[in-house]
Amino acid sequence: MPGAKYELYGRPTEPTDPNADVLTVQESAFVLKCSVSHLRRWLRENPKLRTYSGRRLVTNRRVRDAYYRMNQGVRSARIPAQRSAA
Repeated sequence: MPGAKYELYGRPTEPTDPNADVLTVQESAFVLKCSVSHLRRWLRENPKLRTYSGRRLVTNRRVRDAYYRMNQGVRSARIPAQRSAA
């Protein structure tokens, strides 16, 4: 059973305006159709793209475009590796 913090910060939430310049990580995950933890992990790997509003991590349009370009077609292109016969 998820805790209260997960319910608040771990689930993607639908933004009131998906085309807004600045969105929270939860709203951005909803727009980008990925999980919040995946987006946070990706932002941790790309520190130049992180933006803060006070203590809150937010994403702007530039970050969402970069995420989309870097991950474009990655999910559809993943093919499981063939195991070699032992």
